[in-house]
Amino acid sequence: METIKSEKYLPVLQIAKVNLKHNAALSIVVSICIIIITPIIFGIANLNRTESAVPLEMFISFIGIVLLTPIFQPEQNNEIGDLVSSKYVSTNLVYLIRTIYAVFLSIFFIGLFVVYMSMQKCDVTFLLFIGTVGNAVFLGSLGMISAALTENTVVAYMIPLVYYMFNYGVGSKLGNYYLFSMCTPDFEPKIWLLITGILFIFLSLIVKKFKKKFQ
Repeated sequence: METIKSEKYLPVLQIAKVNLKHNAALSIVVSICIIIITPIIFGIANLNRTESAVPLEMFISFIGIVLLTPIFQPEQNNEIGDLVSSKYVSTNLVYLIRTIYAVFLSIFFIGLFVVYMSMQKCDVTFLLFIGTVGNAVFLGSLGMISAALTENTVVAYMIPLVYYMFNYGVGSKLGNYYLFSMCTPDFEPKIWLLITGILFIFLSLIVKKFKKKFQ
């Protein structure tokens, strides 16, 4: 009777807790390191609005890659994949839970850094915060969809990093998909990046669902 009840009411919070502890811990630590290192690299004090955009776009955005790219990594180990598949909880639900807390953690860490910049008397605005979230979600979604398609986390990390470097070479010619537009300043591309990132995330989950179905 207890088993039937537990199957009916999925322990979503318990799944999130276990995954945060065993699968997301390293990503969280790396994200914290990014927050700590950024002021050392850029010098965060008394920056105007355009100057404030530089560390946010060029470094803090990496948090999205760190947190979203490894969503599918644990199941790439066949033993873990078989174990998860044997449970009554759907693997797709596990992926969704990981994605949700990864996005919320990205928003939290970016918000934390924006608050720190404000305390350092930088002219940071809500638009800068949203723009950085857009960057992070887009870059992270590139890694996530690459992981879904290739089943290779190393390749998945490389794709958003290559795109990041591509922005240095091509610059504003990328138009609405230029990562450093807030330094211009131009906020419109951030809307495109955020919407595209969200679409890529959903597409990644759909790809994994269908690949699992036809395996």
